[in-house]
Amino acid sequence: MVPRVHAPLIFTLVLLLLLIVSLVVGGRLLQTIVTTSFQNAEGIRGSRMLAAHVINEQLDEETGIRGYAAVHQAILLEPYYEGRSSFPSSVSRLRRALQERHQTQALLTLDDAVYVNRRWEEHVAAPSRSTKPGNSYLALHGKWLIDRFRIDMVRIDTLLAQEEARGDARAEAAILWIGIFAAAAVVIVVLATVLFSIQQYSLGLRLEGERVAREAEKRIADTLQEAFLQRVFPTLAAVSFSATYLPATEEAKVGGDWYDALQLSANRVLLAIGDVTGHGIEAAIAMNRARQLLIGSALLDPDPRRMLERVNRQLVQEDGTLITAIAGVIDTSTYEFAYATAGHPPPVLYEPDGRARLLEVGGMPLGLAAGTVYRTQRLQTVAGAMIVLYTDGLIEHSRDIAAGEAELLAAVDAVATQPQADAAAAIRDRIFGSREIADDVAILTIRFADARSGGARAGPVDDSTFTVGIEAGKLSAPGPSAFWRIA
Repeated sequence: MVPRVHAPLIFTLVLLLLLIVSLVVGGRLLQTIVTTSFQNAEGIRGSRMLAAHVINEQLDEETGIRGYAAVHQAILLEPYYEGRSSFPSSVSRLRRALQERHQTQALLTLDDAVYVNRRWEEHVAAPSRSTKPGNSYLALHGKWLIDRFRIDMVRIDTLLAQEEARGDARAEAAILWIGIFAAAAVVIVVLATVLFSIQQYSLGLRLEGERVAREAEKRIADTLQEAFLQRVFPTLAAVSFSATYLPATEEAKVGGDWYDALQLSANRVLLAIGDVTGHGIEAAIAMNRARQLLIGSALLDPDPRRMLERVNRQLVQEDGTLITAIAGVIDTSTYEFAYATAGHPPPVLYEPDGRARLLEVGGMPLGLAAGTVYRTQRLQTVAGAMIVLYTDGLIEHSRDIAAGEAELLAAVDAVATQPQADAAAAIRDRIFGSREIADDVAILTIRFADARSGGARAGPVDDSTFTVGIEAGKLSAPGPSAFWRIA
């Protein structure tokens, strides 16, 4: 039996798959955040270093001007000229860096710092190079402008420091969330593993319970088989019987196929074969119920039509299972075969100097409609003739009934012309050989003794001492010598 995949198991597998995908995506996200944060931090530090260069160059300009204004020595202007030459390029690099970082406020502040530096150059540096030492106005005005410039540069550095702090905070938050996610993932993996283990354990318990139930059903069905078993066929000089049963190989379970041969009087024998829908205990019980009804009906009136009608009415009242069947009676003294069918495959008749042929059939299955009327067919056969009753598994194994019937007729022709002790087994072997079958098969053969053989059986049983009964014996495996059993 193939275990079914349950919803919790599917949920667990999907959860694990989503977890793996989430971990991969989370790892890539963390890598992206950390990389971006590192790049931002590097860019901000570079921008702050550029701002420091601008401040230093302004400081060089101021230092040169202060020294020259104090003593008017040209050599003291060298720092001024160096700072003055580097200041524009440093400002340009800082401006590009702030534009890349979209620091609008810092750009505005840088513009103000450049404007202040230009005013300082025009109103302080240039006049200081041409005036006498000790001009207090220029010193005071220059100090105010320099203080304003430095305030602007400090503000730019503060804005960059704030952006750097925000980037670090984002990185720390991302790392924290990834840590929480990883911890949650571990918990989910543990829970999923536990859930999967519980599911597997529950599945194992269920499968074990089903196995035990199947074994119990098999034991009960075997017991029913033993209880229903008839050990031998009637012993008559004018007729011989053989039978075989072949269970479906898919599952060796008790089914609803059965056959029966029961002596009613010194020269008359009840023949019955049937097929109950389904397998298992219910089919075995339904089969036994139909068999007992048929035997009881035969004891009241052995006409095949009335037998089937009485059984059908009773099954409909009991809301029983649908059953196909043939009920027949042979008279060994006259070689007459009377039968009625209820939705069952047609009997096969073989007569010496002829070929096997299918007999007429009709009637609906038993248990379908209470008012069903059946018809008794009567035919006169001859010594050496053979009648074959069977269930549908014998002709439906290839899913082509016409081909199955043709194969059956050919097998009967071949077997009937040979002195077979077990004709049913010989027919079975010719049709199936070593092939597997999909449905149970039951075969019952009735062969009238050839007049030239003088008979091979003991004499007839006296009606006054004959009683109908069922002998229960130990169940043997299906084989050539099986007599009466259920499928």
